[in-house]
Amino acid sequence: MKNIDANTRTFVISTLDDRARERIRRISKHLARAGFQNVDIVQARTPETEDFENQGLPPVLQGRWHTDLRDWWGTAACALSHLDFMKLDPSEFPIMVFEDDAIIDFNFFRYLAEIDFPEGVAWDICHLSYFNENLSSAKYPQGVVHENLLRCAPNEITCTYSYVLNRPVFDRLVPLNEEIDCQLARMTDTIQSFVIEHQPPLTAPDFALQSVRMELDDISLAE
Repeated sequence: MKNIDANTRTFVISTLDDRARERIRRISKHLARAGFQNVDIVQARTPETEDFENQGLPPVLQGRWHTDLRDWWGTAACALSHLDFMKLDPSEFPIMVFEDDAIIDFNFFRYLAEIDFPEGVAWDICHLSYFNENLSSAKYPQGVVHENLLRCAPNEITCTYSYVLNRPVFDRLVPLNEEIDCQLARMTDTIQSFVIEHQPPLTAPDFALQSVRMELDDISLAE
């Protein structure tokens, strides 16, 4: 993929606490093994760092989170972390973003170098893999734009555990009325979203470990 290589600025979203220790250890190992050279592990926004209890939710978050569903405050806070990257200055793109439960293939950059957008195809976000089969070329053949590269099917969710962001999409994405994955799925007409289909997958979520948002939701629910 043009302009995406080991030196591309890469961010890993993590709660950076004891509960995240194993996720950080694992993804740091995967990033180093794959050859990433420009990585920042950043503090995820949390209901506590944002002081939702006293300040309420920011106006950028609408919909379900403004009800009494406190057990979803973690997902809301995690969405703010992603939105921070989606509103960077255009000069700062492209970037890669991972949640800290992502598994990264050893040959990540070798595979990625063989995948690219055809000339003239504009794109905003490219998810690095999928586990929703409805996004596959078999289920959505009209989405194929190039070998190993598909346009995201409308209303089908590709989780934001790993993606390349090519342009800012903040102004088109907010206010956020639902989980960021769901809202992106419903906005394929205004945000040009694609997904990489490759065997083996370039990345995958580690279902054996809690994700950032699951951890934060569990904490809010327990409280």
